[in-house]
Amino acid sequence: MTVAKPASGAGGAEAPPIPWFGPTLHELVAGAAPGTRPPVLRRQVGQALTAARQDPVRRELIRRADHASRGAVGSLVAEMLTPPLPRHDPEEFS
Repeated sequence: MTVAKPASGAGGAEAPPIPWFGPTLHELVAGAAPGTRPPVLRRQVGQALTAARQDPVRRELIRRADHASRGAVGSLVAEMLTPPLPRHDPEEFS
């Protein structure tokens, strides 16, 4: 986790920067929607790691995101930091 120092000096009114935890599993693993149960999520992570076999950078990102989301707090933070997923469009499959 990286956090930059606030730009303002003593007495400044700026809020401290938001820490960046890197991409979350929900952003890196296709089909891993927020709220996915851990056993299903672990299976999807395994499939994503297998699919990313030829891309060592992506493999490492997935591995780090998986490790960071193993605890309850990390999992909740990952879900909170993940942008909302697009809504299902019923017209799409008509």
